[in-house]
Amino acid sequence: MKILKISIIMLLALVGFSSCEGPLDEEIYSQLAPSTLFTTEDGISSVLNSAYSYAHRDDGAAASWSSYYLGGNPTGEIWGAGGSIEVLWVQLQDFTWDANHSQMLAAWTTFFNAIRDANIVLDNLGNPDFSAEFVSRATAEAHFIRGWSYSELYKLFGPLPVYTSSTDDPLQARASDADTRALIEAELTTSMAGLPDDAAFGRATKGVAMSVLAMYYMNTKQWQKAADLTKDVIGLGKYALQANYSDVFALNNEGNSEMIWALTKAPQGSAANAVQALTFPPNFPRPYPNNGVFAARTYLFDSFVNSFEATDTRKNMIITEWTTATGDPVEGLGKNQSFPNKYEFDPNSAGFAAGNDIPMIRYSDILLSRAEALNEISGPSDEAVNLVNDVKNRAQATPLSLAGLDKASLRDAILQERKWEFFHEGKTREFELRHDKFISNAVARGKNAKPHHVLFPIPQVELDANALLTQNDGY
Repeated sequence: MKILKISIIMLLALVGFSSCEGPLDEEIYSQLAPSTLFTTEDGISSVLNSAYSYAHRDDGAAASWSSYYLGGNPTGEIWGAGGSIEVLWVQLQDFTWDANHSQMLAAWTTFFNAIRDANIVLDNLGNPDFSAEFVSRATAEAHFIRGWSYSELYKLFGPLPVYTSSTDDPLQARASDADTRALIEAELTTSMAGLPDDAAFGRATKGVAMSVLAMYYMNTKQWQKAADLTKDVIGLGKYALQANYSDVFALNNEGNSEMIWALTKAPQGSAANAVQALTFPPNFPRPYPNNGVFAARTYLFDSFVNSFEATDTRKNMIITEWTTATGDPVEGLGKNQSFPNKYEFDPNSAGFAAGNDIPMIRYSDILLSRAEALNEISGPSDEAVNLVNDVKNRAQATPLSLAGLDKASLRDAILQERKWEFFHEGKTREFELRHDKFISNAVARGKNAKPHHVLFPIPQVELDANALLTQNDGY
């Protein structure tokens, strides 16, 4: 992939958005794009679709799977071995990563490409021939893509260079922490005012923007704002838990009412998801001849697998023993080699490329986030405990009792519930960070984790391309 300044210099090479469940019909423009690209609604729509494509991490395989491993490996949730990617996973697991880690570069590049394309859209909506409805919708979607992209980058890297126009000088210093945070909140708040209540799955709606902003408030410990906004999301009445945990992730149930915001994937091209191919070994019996896997494998630790209650149905999505394609039995439990199995093999996959959507925000996260925020504001309450129990009851796990809980014990219970509910969804890092447990938990596992590891380093190639960028402390 061409890297030099790709994340900060406006390119006219635009890709089509093919990550919705049904690909959108559109023209694909090259660097020799016709002059109508920015002067027609169809042309602007193509640029907006490109922005969505990058926001969905469709910029190559590394971007699609980076969220799982940047958010999971450093927390001890998962570990990996095998293949050329093993060295990257070991760096994440052992806190030995540096500014040349390709997964961090993939995230940086992809989201800044989304921001670039969103800026192009916003800069070209002044055409009087465009309908008011089109301008309003495109404006809101572009602001959402910028807000979503900056919020994801902020979780990884902290304060960022801010680009709000395609004509901005690409050589920008990082904004202050306060200015970066203000930008994210403003972008998402602005988008909420103009987004529709309903849209094709994978595109932004008012509920999606509300949920992304609520998660941003959670990760920045703005508890009252988080409590209020999660209440508003619940009040929309649009989202609900699936009856069975496994149904949330089923290929034939994508776009279900629990999946608020997902990165939609398709089993071809750059829009594909390769997580299954990075989970199982080559001798694992794959159900379809077109399913491919890499040499890399993703494992769960025994301590996590054994932490589930026997009745907890979420444990059913973990493979603890299996039989190879040649009939040899393999025990994973007892060797720290159980496999997460949330994402089924896609019958339409093209080798490693599969169409399983990547969950970003589920309704269970909204419920647990309101419970968590309420507890941080005023301690345990019937409402907070009931919200946690909504998630527990779906999993047939023993519900919490308010009696005997204090703020610290309910906080720990919610964090543990999150680990059971969201395993292998790349979210554990952010859960631990907001309660200052990320570094201490790593140290307790024997890792050489230091305070500066709460942020990842700015990719070295970006520093080389932009002398105004400064590296995060400690790197």
